[in-house]
Amino acid sequence: MTRQAIPLVRIAGIPVRLDYSWFLIFVLLTWMLAANHFPAEFPDWDPSLYWAVGVATSVLYFVSVLLHELGHSAVALVYKIPVRSITLFMFGGVAHIGAESPSASAEFRIAIAGPLVSFALAAIFYALQKVAGGIQPLYGLAKYLAFINLALGAFNLIPGYPLDGGRVFRAAVWAVTHDLQRATLIATSVGRGFGFLFIMVGVWQMLGGNLVGGLWIAFIGWFLESAAAAQAV
Repeated sequence: MTRQAIPLVRIAGIPVRLDYSWFLIFVLLTWMLAANHFPAEFPDWDPSLYWAVGVATSVLYFVSVLLHELGHSAVALVYKIPVRSITLFMFGGVAHIGAESPSASAEFRIAIAGPLVSFALAAIFYALQKVAGGIQPLYGLAKYLAFINLALGAFNLIPGYPLDGGRVFRAAVWAVTHDLQRATLIATSVGRGFGFLFIMVGVWQMLGGNLVGGLWIAFIGWFLESAAAAQAV
């Protein structure tokens, strides 16, 4: 992934990069918002407005993902753990942390920081949605970003390593067993289990007629299982 990343900016000395797969999901998300989501919610808008708000929403979604990863990075830096880079890609983002946490409690705090940032952003956009009043473009943008940040935080709390919830789970096992290697093995096994579960649900959805949604769920499951398996090596 990092071999095909485009340098974007440095924040607090951390390089932020775009993987080429980011452009694919950015285009697909913008198209989904402009051609389906916003027209269904606001049928009276001018067509150009759908695309303008779609682009703005997609940009702010990835800003939200970046802030999520910066949450992890900020706590890692507190513990003097280097953060090599942050890469945005089609599944969201990843902070490349350069060393293991010094303790189970540090691992927990680093892992939980990202979802907490997402939940805070969901609350901010929810409040913005409430004060938007009759400004429909702002209301629509804030409503979607409140939902997607809430979903991002909740999804990442699934206890499947290397998701944030999996790292929280690993920290808990580490605290109980006092054995990082054993905790990692258990967490990656659970992560692979969740990956296979997603694949099965995706296949079931496809057989039920939801081809696109099922394929996407199965693809996420494949990615999660592959990432967990790589961590176990």
